[in-house]
Formats: sequence, structure tokens, C-alpha cells
Amino acid sequence: MAPLDLAGYDEGWDSKWTDMRRHGPTGRHLRRIISQIIRDLPVNNVLDVGCGEGSLIQALRTGKPAIYSGADFSESALRIARRRTPDSEFFRLDLTEGALDRRFDLVLCTDVVEHIEDDRTAIANLARMTGKYLLVATMQGRMRAFETSVGHVRNYRHGELQEKITATGLEIERVVEWGFPFFSPLYRDLLAITGARGTEGSYGPIRRTIAEALYTLFLANAWTKGDYIFVLAKRP
Repeated sequence: MAPLDLAGYDEGWDSKWTDMRRHGPTGRHLRRIISQIIRDLPVNNVLDVGCGEGSLIQALRTGKPAIYSGADFSESALRIARRRTPDSEFFRLDLTEGALDRRFDLVLCTDVVEHIEDDRTAIANLARMTGKYLLVATMQGRMRAFETSVGHVRNYRHGELQEKITATGLEIERVVEWGFPFFSPLYRDLLAITGARGTEGSYGPIRRTIAEALYTLFLANAWTKGDYIFVLAKRP
């Protein structure tokens, strides 16, 4: 999962990203949008690839009954996820090396493929695990300098992710482009100016209050324009 080395990725879950994913406005909206996209899909089992500390699984299972499993590159993230959701099954998986030897009705993959040099192999491995639906969420448009510091090797060009998914034999069902104007470009430009300082680490009362205000502001973002892209595909 270049360019992030395993040790640095493990350390990030131990010290930097857990509260950001749980309380940060972007992570909360990601869960909200995915919840709405998958709400009416006929699925019985779900795999979250790149599950991190398990916040997406925790959020989805309350409104979308199914059997949830998770997979991640990081044992530190998986340790947190297993503690928080002990009745779900979790796997150590590197998408550049292979896929689990089973299929799931719905495979989710959020904030992962932009970190992987060989994303075509990673997306092909996601498709191998897809029984009915695949939902990939990532960034498109202009990449800011701070994003390279957290391991992005690309932001996708418009249409690029859809092309790479259809190359696996899946068909595009729905595309959501979210974020204009308050997340993208305004918030992302602010993060670029500050070097994304203040987004990582522990979230105390003040930071949670700021995050809540941003979450509320982001409710006004468009679902038809923006740099956060959600692509839902299905098996023919």
C-alpha cells in the first residue's frame, strides 16, 4: 500500500486518525452519504475494505441490518475495530496482493484506492470479492500538497474511477459527487493553507464543537458537484 509504510500506517491508527474518523466532519458525512446510497440495496452481507477502526461498520449496522465484516492493511486498526465490534469478523488484507476467497453482497472501499500506486490491481481485487454491489469512495480533482503528505498518490480525474471499475466487468449503477462549495474547494483549500493541522490526534470538547459546526455547514454541500466521489457498481 505504498507510499505509506506499514509501521507508519499502524502508528497513525494508534495516535492520529481514530478520533478524526469518528468525530471529524468529513468522516461523518462519508458515513451519512454511504448510508443513504446503500439504504435500499438488497444485501445480506457486507465487507468494508479499508475498514480502519471500524467506524463505518458501526454506523451502518444500526440502519442497515446485515452481517458486517471488515478488512484492513493495519493490525493496529483491526485491533481497535475488533474491540469496538466484537461480533464482526475482521481480516488482514493488502489489496495489491490479493483478495479474500469469498464474495460479499456488498463490498465497500472508502479512502483507500487514492493511496495505492497499482490501483487497477486493487480495484480488480475488490471486484473479485463483489457478489452484487461495489461502492468505492475517494477523491477527485486537484490534489493539494497536504494530501501527498498523508499518502495520496493521486486524485482521480473525472470519469477515471468509473473507467477502472467498468474494466473489471462491473456496471456503474450510481455516481455521487459531493462537496461543493464548503468541503471542496473551501475546506480543502483551508487544509492546504494550514497543512491540515488540527485534524489529527485526540478530539476534546473544543475540537468536537468545531467539528460539529463544520458538519452542520457541510449539510449544505451539493450531491452533484464536488471532489468527494462515490461510485456504486453492480455485477451484471
